[in-house]
Amino acid sequence: MMKARKNSCVLQRFFRLGLIILALLPAFFPDLTTAEESAGKVDAVAGQVTGAGADGAIRTLTKDAPVFNGDIISTGPNSRVRIIFSDEGVIFLRPSTRFVIDSYKHTGNSQQDESKFSLVKGGFRSVTGAIGQANKEKVRIKTPVATIGIRGTDHEGRFCAGDCLDLTDIGVSAPPDGLYTATNVGKTIVGNQQFGPGQYGFTTPNRVTVRLPEPPPILVADPALRGALAPQQSTESKEKSDPASEKQGDQGEKPKQKQSGGKKKQPKKSDQPEQQEAGQGETPEQGAEEGFEIPAQPPATRAVQCQ
Repeated sequence: MMKARKNSCVLQRFFRLGLIILALLPAFFPDLTTAEESAGKVDAVAGQVTGAGADGAIRTLTKDAPVFNGDIISTGPNSRVRIIFSDEGVIFLRPSTRFVIDSYKHTGNSQQDESKFSLVKGGFRSVTGAIGQANKEKVRIKTPVATIGIRGTDHEGRFCAGDCLDLTDIGVSAPPDGLYTATNVGKTIVGNQQFGPGQYGFTTPNRVTVRLPEPPPILVADPALRGALAPQQSTESKEKSDPASEKQGDQGEKPKQKQSGGKKKQPKKSDQPEQQEAGQGETPEQGAEEGFEIPAQPPATRAVQCQ
């Protein structure tokens, strides 16, 4: 009888010790409990950009910083960010934007994967990745007035709610409130309307979507959106077209060789000399930092090649 009680006491002690160890694990090994696979990472950033997780904690997003399912991405004035997701999809956010990663899953299973976002305010430009190519129904961007369905595309949008006064200095008056959309490549469905390449739409605050006969200046004249996803010219291609660089030859560092074959992990960074970053007191076209190629005179129509 005494032996049984003794064994019982020993078991209770081991049980309590186990509970203590489990309770202390998060303190000594935080990665065991907080590790979460990222949805993508920041490829280029300018100005103040933050991400708020599901726990409410706000973190500053810098280059190569991960973003996660459920994050709320916010860009400040004169700030912008380009995010590349694990399926190679790209999202570019213009200044004063709030964008939510509602539900993102990329496993390679086209029936389970999904890419669902929300634009709360501001504007974006997007190129569909592997998820949308495998199953177009699994990709959408929700806005306050309409849901944008993706059909394999490069497209952009901006939602105005009394806050589209930032382009007046370049001659663009604030337009009526609502959602302005542009389809550059492929097709999009906004509300109950379908749009093809080079077509533009407007959704009113009471959720009526119409086709616009002309490109809306709030999109096509916005220097923050022009060239946001343009591939960067490499040092190698620059030197091939620059006779002066050929003469220098062995004196400088050899250009990096292009990678061929296999799945491309990230768009190639610019090897151009670093330029002044856009900051306070500058308009976006005055600062074209690494990772953002913004032409001074944006074309009326665009066809962006994703590399």
